[in-house]
Amino acid sequence: MRPSNLTIPRTHPARRLLRPPNLDRSHPPAPRPFSHRSPRLLLVNSYASPRPQLPFLYPTSNGQVFRFFTISTGNKKFIKETAVLTVKFTAIFWVISTCFTIASLGFMSERQERAFPSPPEWSLWTRFRFRRGKWWEIPENNEDIGFPNWARLYAEYDHARKRLESPRKDGEGIVEQDEVEGIGELGALGEGAAGFNLTAKSEQWRQGYYEVLMGMGRAAERLEGWVTDKWRWNVWAPEFIPSPTNPRPKVPPPGMPLPPEDPEKQLKITETPEYFYLKILTSRGFNTYQRMTAALSYADWLAFKQLPSSAEEMYRWGLDIAISGLPSSDPPPSIIDRRTAILSSTAPPSSITPNLVHAATTLATHLASTGDLTTALPIYISCLRARLHAPIAPPTPATPPPDASITGTLVSLLSGPPTYPPLPPTGDETLLRRQEDLCTEASLKSYIGEILFATAGSNGSSSIAPKIRHQGLTWVRDAVSTATLAQTLDIIAADPAKKKQCQMCEEVGLEAWGKMMMYLAAEAREQRDAVKGSSVKALVGRVGWGPGREEVEKRVEDLEGEEEGVAMRLAKLRHRIRQEEFADMDRKYARTFVF
Repeated sequence: MRPSNLTIPRTHPARRLLRPPNLDRSHPPAPRPFSHRSPRLLLVNSYASPRPQLPFLYPTSNGQVFRFFTISTGNKKFIKETAVLTVKFTAIFWVISTCFTIASLGFMSERQERAFPSPPEWSLWTRFRFRRGKWWEIPENNEDIGFPNWARLYAEYDHARKRLESPRKDGEGIVEQDEVEGIGELGALGEGAAGFNLTAKSEQWRQGYYEVLMGMGRAAERLEGWVTDKWRWNVWAPEFIPSPTNPRPKVPPPGMPLPPEDPEKQLKITETPEYFYLKILTSRGFNTYQRMTAALSYADWLAFKQLPSSAEEMYRWGLDIAISGLPSSDPPPSIIDRRTAILSSTAPPSSITPNLVHAATTLATHLASTGDLTTALPIYISCLRARLHAPIAPPTPATPPPDASITGTLVSLLSGPPTYPPLPPTGDETLLRRQEDLCTEASLKSYIGEILFATAGSNGSSSIAPKIRHQGLTWVRDAVSTATLAQTLDIIAADPAKKKQCQMCEEVGLEAWGKMMMYLAAEAREQRDAVKGSSVKALVGRVGWGPGREEVEKRVEDLEGEEEGVAMRLAKLRHRIRQEEFADMDRKYARTFVF
């Protein structure tokens, strides 16, 4: 029996199930440790109890990221095959492009070798540098600036010169000199300016070395005052460098760095031009023409620097070099007068050389430019007389131009290396009269006519002045006719350089002719006004003792008509020259390279 005082509470299972649980809101509910329903499993039938998902079987977020870095077997095979093909085709492309680059470089070098031949005894790198210097000296090959890049070609020539002057490279056999005949000790010329003894080298080697030095001299004339830094990557013109004569320098163009501020870091890019010209003059082994050309080039540089006395001394040095090439070291006055530089009229034609005439003409031009017309005129006349009385040269057959096409170059490549062309003459040969020298004769006639016309009123006699002016005008007319005739010759028409020279001679002659006619027409108009204003002169003209009004009017009309005709002829010539220049520039710049 159970006790009566024991009370057993009645339980209500349904109410206990319906009562909300006593939840602790401070802690979030933890997921069930053995199973977790994914949102995807909500679609699963509730009556079908799926297999419980354990935590280590459920893909977490880290697992999803890791799946991106896992590569299947098929992908591994594809990537491996792709990598092999990439390396294979990259290697093939690299080999083909390298072979093509080497072939194009060799093709270009062969074309340059035919355009700018170099001595075969030079090494490959020296010849390459020499050809590049010649290449950059052509304006059309510098499309970015339109004129020769003198800094670039100077660097190319400088590399070639250093190799030629190095006994361990291409200068084996050259000997340094301490003293030169006629100059004495060479220490005053500056370090490195003394030439070498080149007699052990061949004429081809010396000709190439001469071209390198002359190219560097031309570049040094254009680069005077230019500076560079120690790395020699950039060069600056004088207008960008502060100096006492340039207190406010210009700012370099965009993309170019500023020049170094420290003057000690501003290095000269070149030596002075006289450094290279004196190197030719003081070297043993160069012929007469090479040494004379160096002396005259140095004289032109001194004249440009407005040093007339020093320039005249160098011009006379060039004349002495030309005289030294004559058969006799001390020629008699029957050939040329050393003091006046006048060629004798009784000199035998066989004793007159091209060097002698060229040096005398250049000296006369310098004297005329400095105002010494009375000294220059007889020199011009003697040089023209020597050219007109020179023996006639035999006709030379026209040489066909080299085939510069791709096919012609390939055929020449297969036929073997090109031969070095014949060396130019030394200038010590007998002067011969050739058809291509008509332009030079025309220029001499024009100089003589201008000097005669300009000095007509300096003799103090008013009666002789008109006759001398008429003689000068006749010389200029003859010069224009000679230049026009020269352009019709086949040997000159086939050479663009010679044709351009003849056109310039004709232009200078027409310009001088027009100025003379302008002066004579103005003088005639003054005379006409004087006759009209004076009744006495008009009466004298009617009587027949002097020029009448009608005669003066007719003379004025004739002179003005001739002046107008010369002006129209000059305008037509200049228009034709411009058209030919534009057409030639279009042809050159249309090519990829110009040789």
